[in-house]
Amino acid sequence: MLKQFKKYIKSQRKAKDLPCTYEQVNHNPNFKLKYQDDIIGYLNYDGSVWSFDYSEWFKNQDDLQPLFEFPAKEKVYKSVELWPFFESRIPSIKQPKVQAYLETHPSDRNNKVKLLELFGITSVNNPYKLVLNL
Repeated sequence: MLKQFKKYIKSQRKAKDLPCTYEQVNHNPNFKLKYQDDIIGYLNYDGSVWSFDYSEWFKNQDDLQPLFEFPAKEKVYKSVELWPFFESRIPSIKQPKVQAYLETHPSDRNNKVKLLELFGITSVNNPYKLVLNL
């Protein structure tokens, strides 16, 4: 009986080889851009348009300058393309950790929201943190 069970287990596919049939999807992801403990602004995606706007705290302070790509504090910026400031936070798919993730989640290869959530928290390009606002 034990031999039959072992044979059955060996014949089963590994979990990573199984198709993903369910994954929780955040339909309106909202990220917070933070500097130390302060919220600088919010990055949102509605499925077709990205938007970025500064937090009230940031609008009312004068110590930190606005980001180069977003010079007006009061404006809500919108774009169908993710801005380079945020895009640069997504590592190359040639990075081992990204490759490992995409092997088990191939449908996320072009999912910028998911890649930002997993790999875009910190960046070597700037001191800000990008965290998913749950």
